[in-house]
Amino acid sequence: MNDPMIDMKPRHVADVEMEVVDGEVLLYHPRHTRAFYLNPTAAIIWALCDGNRSVRDIIDVIGQSYPEASANLPADVLATLNELRESGVLVTR
Repeated sequence: MNDPMIDMKPRHVADVEMEVVDGEVLLYHPRHTRAFYLNPTAAIIWALCDGNRSVRDIIDVIGQSYPEASANLPADVLATLNELRESGVLVTR
């Protein structure tokens, strides 16, 4: 994979709040006064964004945990991370 983001280490923005409601994950960004719903896959990706794992590591963990995941797993993870970053709830370094 040649995406420049692959070796970056995503982490949550400090003031983003997470709440689990009826098994669904909601993120709230107080500065943007917006809430974001995460589907189950996005919630797993979000949970793995600890600032220590690279995007490559996150893809590997998900691939090992869910061997039935599609061949598009790397692209799907990158797309989710880009959406989270564009929403202002995630930063990469």
